[in-house]
Amino acid sequence: KLIEAGLEAFGTKGYAKTNIKTICSLAGLTERYFYESFKHKEDLLCAVYREMIDEERNHALSILEDTGIDPLEAATQSLRVFFNRFLQDPRRARVQLFEVLGVSAGIDKEYQTAMRMLADMLKLYLYRSFPRISPDALNSSIIPTGLAGSMIQIANEWMLDSFRMPVEEIVTQAMDFFMALGRHLEITMKTS
Repeated sequence: KLIEAGLEAFGTKGYAKTNIKTICSLAGLTERYFYESFKHKEDLLCAVYREMIDEERNHALSILEDTGIDPLEAATQSLRVFFNRFLQDPRRARVQLFEVLGVSAGIDKEYQTAMRMLADMLKLYLYRSFPRISPDALNSSIIPTGLAGSMIQIANEWMLDSFRMPVEEIVTQAMDFFMALGRHLEITMKTS
């Protein structure tokens, strides 16, 4: 209940404008219950953020691990789910893309961990979609981090533009970028 209330409050009012009383009111709980679970509001933000990231990671892995899906189709499906989650629940987009930024060193660390996880996930999709890419070369490259950053920036701009571009167009253009990068890496980071 508190995590759902945190998502609602942070995703509509914003982290800075939300107090514990508001969260407890939304959850239908007293502040005592809040403090039994969390030390402060920042801990709840961390829990809300982690839950969203874990959902995305688990879903992306389930698509990736399905050997019955063509690798490029798997990448497309994963991107579709990623962007659709923001479209279907703009609170998620606000919390995940904006409200976690600059709160504290601890939340910044959570964000950095999530970005590394996204970069690692993109590496897995690149390996599967473009098997001629050298895993060693890609593991020592900053390119997956840049690809992760570009996905987040696309989502930022899309949200700030009130999701005007259709999600399928966002997915198509993100896949164009993924494909161009993958083909380039196949040439420059070939396995021997």
